[in-house]
Amino acid sequence: MIGALLLALYAPSRSLAQRPDGAGQDSISKTAAGLLNSGRGNEARILLQKNVRSATAPQLRALYRLRIGDTYLHDGLYPEAIRVYDAVLSGDDARGVDSLTSWAHRGLGLAEAFAGRRTQAATHFAEAFKTPSDPQYALSDSIDMLVATGQYEAAAKALDRMEATVTDADGQQYVQSFRALNTVLSGHCTAALETLKKVPDQNRPMPRTVRGRCASKHGQKAEALALRDSVLRQPMADPFSWRMLIVRDAARAIR
Repeated sequence: MIGALLLALYAPSRSLAQRPDGAGQDSISKTAAGLLNSGRGNEARILLQKNVRSATAPQLRALYRLRIGDTYLHDGLYPEAIRVYDAVLSGDDARGVDSLTSWAHRGLGLAEAFAGRRTQAATHFAEAFKTPSDPQYALSDSIDMLVATGQYEAAAKALDRMEATVTDADGQQYVQSFRALNTVLSGHCTAALETLKKVPDQNRPMPRTVRGRCASKHGQKAEALALRDSVLRQPMADPFSWRMLIVRDAARAIR
C-alpha cells in the first residue's frame, strides 16, 4: 500500500484533488479560521454546524462538515476528525462530487497518519489522488503527504527536486524548512539544525517546531515546551492549511 501511495505521489498529472486551504475560502470558513486562531475551536465548530443546518445546497452542507473535520485536525482531536470525514463519505451530500470526496479522504489520511496508522492513511491518500487537480501543486502536495506518512527518504528526494526549481526567498523558506522538519522527524537533529541555518525566516512555525523537537531530544524540556506552545498558540495565515496541520501535529508531539 505504501508503494502504491508513492506511485500516486509521483504521478505527473495528479495532485491531491481540491486544495481547500488558501485563497478562495468562503466567508464562513474565514470566520471559523479566525476563531481557530483565537483558540476558540469549539466556537468555530458551532458556527460551522449552524451553517450545516441552514444550508440548502447539499454540496455546501458537505463543505461545512469537512471544515468541521479540519477544525478537529487543527485541535489535535483525531478520532473526532475521523468520525466527521467518515460521515461525509457515507452520506449523500458529497456523493458524486470528486473534489469533496477527495477532500474527505485527504482529511482521513492526515488523521490516520497523525494517529500513527500509516497503512490506513496510505489507503485514503491513494483514494484522494484519484481526482486530478492543478499540476502546479503536485510536488508540494507530494512532500506534504510523504512527510506526514513517514516516507522520509522519498520526501528528501522530492525536496531535492523542488529545490532545483526555486529561486526566491519564499521558495527557500518552504524547501529548507520542510527539509529540516523531514530530517528531524527521521531522527537526525544535528542535520536538521544545520539545514535550519539556510531558512530565511527562523520565527515561522516550522523552524520553531524543529528547534523544539531537538531541544526535547537533548533534554532541554523548558525550551522545548516553550517552543511547542509558541507554535500551537501562534495565529496562522491559514489555520486550515494542510501544511500547518502537519506542523501543529509535529509540534504537539513535543514533550
